[in-house]
Amino acid sequence: MPTSRADTRSPLKPVEFLLLAVLYDDPRHGYGIVQQIDERTHGRVQLRPGDVYRVIYRLAQRGLLVETDRRADDAGAERRTYYAITEAGRELAHAEAEMLSEVSSALVSKAAAQRGR
Repeated sequence: MPTSRADTRSPLKPVEFLLLAVLYDDPRHGYGIVQQIDERTHGRVQLRPGDVYRVIYRLAQRGLLVETDRRADDAGAERRTYYAITEAGRELAHAEAEMLSEVSSALVSKAAAQRGR
């Protein structure tokens, strides 16, 4: 059961961040989410559909994504449930991306300086 207010206080787990990033522009069905995460991480993160649905459930509980509708996918195959990021999900994903960018840029700079010694 979704919470009445989005829970944006706690940070995202890496897989939660990836899932919200994949949904940032367009709603997708579960298998489409799996494919996009695999593609965007160049195969370094491969999720099973069952794992993705557990993450979807957690994010929906926090008010960060919603089920949008059931429709045939682009190939006209079976009807699938699509999920979309909420405004609270967008805000949290953006804040998380900024934090990760700051942390990773500092790490990259330190690593480059150490290699240059």
